[in-house]
Amino acid sequence: MIDRLNDIYELYDRIIRSTALACGPGCAGCCTCNVILTGLEARMITDRLPSPRREILHAAITHGFPAKRYIPKMSTNGFARLCMEDVDLPEEENDPAWGNCPLLENDLCTIYDVRPFGCRAMVSETHCRETGSAQMPPWVLTVNNVFLQAIEHLDQNGHSGNLSDMLLLTLSENAVTGQEHQNHDPKNKGLFVKNESIKYLMIPPEHRARMAPIVRNLSHLINTGPETDHSNHR
Repeated sequence: MIDRLNDIYELYDRIIRSTALACGPGCAGCCTCNVILTGLEARMITDRLPSPRREILHAAITHGFPAKRYIPKMSTNGFARLCMEDVDLPEEENDPAWGNCPLLENDLCTIYDVRPFGCRAMVSETHCRETGSAQMPPWVLTVNNVFLQAIEHLDQNGHSGNLSDMLLLTLSENAVTGQEHQNHDPKNKGLFVKNESIKYLMIPPEHRARMAPIVRNLSHLINTGPETDHSNHR
């Protein structure tokens, strides 16, 4: 599945390449400690880094572990499902002022080559530090949401969580450090949310035609079989 995840990343890169963006090396205004990723993405990071880099990764996270960070209460596909079921959404707290990503060094990502999709998708037409926030075209937001849904679907039997929590858990499972992180057990601590399969795609009517070939490509990559319902939710 990691190869298919990499194919999804490459598909996204080809699509987003046509959008004029202000992002570049040293542009780290969006690199906060609040990034969310799936367990599959965490495994891709640890599997594709050589042992010395995994040890550096573990040290960076433990040294700069954020005491206050975004901890999700629902997954992306869970959000789409709850909205379509007209269910009240759980309240979530997320503040970029809680701090930078612990893997940021001199405004550069230390795992850029294997960074998760949540980082790849944080793009802007303007410099975030000048405007105070990312300026993302509505079309790109739709693309990002659908890719997030596809990546979660690919790992539908797993969990998602904050980057720091998920990577510590994955490093422990891979016996990289020889340590156990019992406090990062997704079964009993509430730090992680269960992934879900795609039931509804978050595509507004004005983007459906343009999204159709992208959905077909993603459907092939995640082996969803018949095309998924394009029900709208905003």
